[in-house]
Amino acid sequence: MHITIENDAGNQFANGQSAGDLRALPPVTEPNTHLRSVDLHESTHSVPRLDALQQDSLDGARLDVTGDADDSTDATSGGGRFGGNRKRLLLIAALALIVGSISPFAWNYLQSYQATDDAQIDGHIDPLSSRIDGTVIAVHVEDDDRVHKGDLLIEIDPRDFQVVADQARARLELALAQVASAKQDYASALANVREAEADNYRSQRDANRYAALLDQQVVAQEQYDQYAAAARVDAAKVDSAREQAASMLKAIAARQADADAAQAALDQSMLNLSYTKIYAPANGIVGKRTVELDSRIQPGQTLMYVTETDDIWVTADFKETQLARVRRGQPVTIRVDTYGRDYRGYVENLPGASGDRFSLLPPENATGNYVKVVQRLPVRILFNPGQDPEHLLHPGMSVEPKVWLR
Repeated sequence: MHITIENDAGNQFANGQSAGDLRALPPVTEPNTHLRSVDLHESTHSVPRLDALQQDSLDGARLDVTGDADDSTDATSGGGRFGGNRKRLLLIAALALIVGSISPFAWNYLQSYQATDDAQIDGHIDPLSSRIDGTVIAVHVEDDDRVHKGDLLIEIDPRDFQVVADQARARLELALAQVASAKQDYASALANVREAEADNYRSQRDANRYAALLDQQVVAQEQYDQYAAAARVDAAKVDSAREQAASMLKAIAARQADADAAQAALDQSMLNLSYTKIYAPANGIVGKRTVELDSRIQPGQTLMYVTETDDIWVTADFKETQLARVRRGQPVTIRVDTYGRDYRGYVENLPGASGDRFSLLPPENATGNYVKVVQRLPVRILFNPGQDPEHLLHPGMSVEPKVWLR
């Protein structure tokens, strides 16, 4: 550090002090020099002794130098803070300008759709059960096997049902034979009716002729009475033949009814025989198989499930406050969590009631304290066809649908 000492000849001493008051003052080599730089350390070694005035002058000079340094430091730091604040203000202004310019577009985008994460894929899950009791002799699928409509899945022992079907077929044949016999009897009865009508016609003609002869007193009364009696007998025979023919006709109807009953029994036995083979009702995936080989099953017992893969949809439980602008046919973007990809679909139907209306114990607001809860309504969304050729989408998968309102 250096200090500057004034060495002017006219103002060398302050406060009227004389030159004799200084002791051991170093000689000035350059009397006309006004400023001289003196190193403090060098002056300490070169000046062995300083009086009070010289010591005060040096202390004051040191304080001046320190003060000047502090002032310069404060000025530098003050300028840096001002520059930093100005840059910060410019950055904030730029950000505010950017946010202000994109906020209308962001607002329009947020108002252009409704989305929810309370959604999943749904589909038909068909339970397979037996219609008859029997013993399982074959199971052709395992859990998670893919099946096609009409594939044979389970076989039940058919021998007992085959015997019943044979018996029903024999009863049907007997009933049909009885129907044929009754028809023949009816045809014979009709022939008897025609014969009786012919006899009655001849008898009636004879009776009429003898009645005319009796009026002319050509024949005796006895002869007329014989022909009149024969005419009445033949007329009665016609009525009897007709009644017998009608009875035969009713017998045909009875025999036909027996044949129909036998036919129904045969049909039922054939149905029961067909129930010994259980086929896949649709294309899908087998799950929750409970039937095993040689197990005894009962009618209505669930044996396995088939999850259909051709007919799936999304059930999205939107809040009631989100459905004000949702309409049928609006496009939907469906984000499937499993694969992290988007599928396309559309709104098929809006719900008829909120989900709590279909619950086992729906709320009764009139029976207790009422707490308003925003309800959710299930919206049915269908996938556009052709997006899942490998049938990778399954019921139960979580999705996030986004319904585009405009």
